[in-house]
Amino acid sequence: MVLCDVIPEFSRTEETIQSAVRYPSELTDEEGEILEPLINELESYTIGRPQKSDLRELLNAIFYLNQTGYPWRDLPKDFPPYKLVNYYYNKWTDNHLPEKVNMVFRQRLRQKKTESQIQREQLLIVKVSREPRNPM
Repeated sequence: MVLCDVIPEFSRTEETIQSAVRYPSELTDEEGEILEPLINELESYTIGRPQKSDLRELLNAIFYLNQTGYPWRDLPKDFPPYKLVNYYYNKWTDNHLPEKVNMVFRQRLRQKKTESQIQREQLLIVKVSREPRNPM
């Protein structure tokens, strides 16, 4: 058994950074930062061969397949091999990753919604306090 201290990286590689967003289903940088701790938590093992594939690209491939409905074998060549994507999809589904991803994004959306409501309320308070009063 070989131990290594290489932890799989969720961040984008230089190759993927150069080709910005290729498909509408891809994660934005903000979404990637939100999901990074979640993915790294699931892939935190350090036993065995070092990880070569980019976990974010694997997620992008899964989202692409989910959005388009294409068969696994029809995955475009600029994604990792479909067998690898399928392996991680099955592994992450067993670990309930889709539910966790949905929960993280839902919490983030709710947080943004409450922040925008607070900002609107503050603007309304400022507008109301600036209105001149009519003396009668």
